Amino acid sequence: MVIGIYSKDFSEAFAELIAETHVSCYQISQFTGINQGYLSRLRSGEKGNPSAEVLFKICLAIAHYSKKVAIQDIEGLFNAAGRSLCLST
Repeated sequence: MVIGIYSKDFSEAFAELIAETHVSCYQISQFTGINQGYLSRLRSGEKGNPSAEVLFKICLAIAHYSKKVAIQDIEGLFNAAGRSLCLST
């Protein structure tokens, strides 16, 4: 799915990242305090893009639980939500 200049929508990017890292919505919820049901709805596409604060918390949780995550993966998730970490110089 193509959304604007981004190659994936947020739910697709989020689902792929948690599948690759083997981090569950439960783990993210426990680390961040974000409702697990809300995270599941983000993953399934029932909810739209999260706020920058929620997105940042999700990324911190994934990085905390997985050594498989790279900064490019996090930037990809931000991009899919229409945001950027401004990694390029």
